[in-house]
Amino acid sequence: MLEVLACIPGRSKVALNLVETDVAEATVLLRGFQSALCGFKEESVLDEDLFWSNYATTNPNLPTQSNTVSYQRQISEIMARIEEQHVSKVVLSRPSHLHTDRADAKATFEALQERYPNCTVFALKHPEFGHWMGASPEVLFEAIQRGYRSMSLAGTRLSGAQDWGDKEREEQNFVTTEINTTLSAFGGRVQNQPEETLHAGPVEHLLTWVETDATNVPAVQVLEALHPTPAICGTPTAPARAVIDEVEQYNRGLYTGYLAFMTGGLHATVLLRTMQWSESGITFYAGGGITKDSVPLNEWMETEYKISALKDAVQFK
Repeated sequence: MLEVLACIPGRSKVALNLVETDVAEATVLLRGFQSALCGFKEESVLDEDLFWSNYATTNPNLPTQSNTVSYQRQISEIMARIEEQHVSKVVLSRPSHLHTDRADAKATFEALQERYPNCTVFALKHPEFGHWMGASPEVLFEAIQRGYRSMSLAGTRLSGAQDWGDKEREEQNFVTTEINTTLSAFGGRVQNQPEETLHAGPVEHLLTWVETDATNVPAVQVLEALHPTPAICGTPTAPARAVIDEVEQYNRGLYTGYLAFMTGGLHATVLLRTMQWSESGITFYAGGGITKDSVPLNEWMETEYKISALKDAVQFK
């Protein structure tokens, strides 16, 4: 069983009760970063009042919270791997807990919609993953009039900064190149659109749309080929993922997984800017791309900015 509310920019709100089904027959797909792909089909329209009435009632085993010292130590360890040329980029992440029994989930969801109109705002409940909410700026793959496109999104700075640094441009270039290569394997003409700056609350990101004019691509295969992108894992993918498993030492759950709506025009969202709600409070997740040019303290602060933006959206009773 999956219950999901989602507000995708330019579309009507999705409010569905779904039951698990074979991936090949699914209308909705859900994947965690490490877990297997799950398929679901619609059963009924979601009763939103009932959805919120028993939201945040789970009691999961929450991951250990990092502090500035331990996180910077992990960054230094990754930079040593990069120096040894094992990997070029690794996306390190961390959880941060807010212990409270006063948070208002429904009001927070509404606040996310208001603050992040250009993001996919979602809330969902799943018996294994738990109760999650977020406002993700990143599109993994979506149908457009002339084919499909995927978003290369990487590099972070505070909103209003004047210039992008070499580190951020290198980080984003890794992502663009990998997505272009992945989509090219499915045929059609693949093109990178002009670089943009995406505004996401208190921070900004470099954005490049990578488009393909192929119209009959095997959607599930493409999604699985794109996941995980260098924006949430690193590059090359396999060694970066191995470093994450060794260094992070926690299960990301749905953070950096994806949620895909397969009908009405394919739209798959990378699950970023996420919060896991439970009886004890809210767990926030954030990360950043580590390269040879990273400064550990700056990387810690980047995650602080991202987590603070989500905390600021939380409403209380």
